[in-house]
Amino acid sequence: MTLAHAVHLVGGIIALIYVLIKALLGYYSSKNRLGVELCVTYWHFLDVLWLYLFVFINVTI
Repeated sequence: MTLAHAVHLVGGIIALIYVLIKALLGYYSSKNRLGVELCVTYWHFLDVLWLYLFVFINVTI
């Protein structure tokens, strides 16, 4: 389970770096923001998953 979390975390960090580089190059605008929105959605998914796992593991122990 720790390895699966680490893989998702590394994937998210790579996505953040990718979006940051594209943003610094001026790729995103108010009309072209899909990459940023996808990255935000992914990180919110990880946040919710982390909270769920935290509660689930602490309740079962």
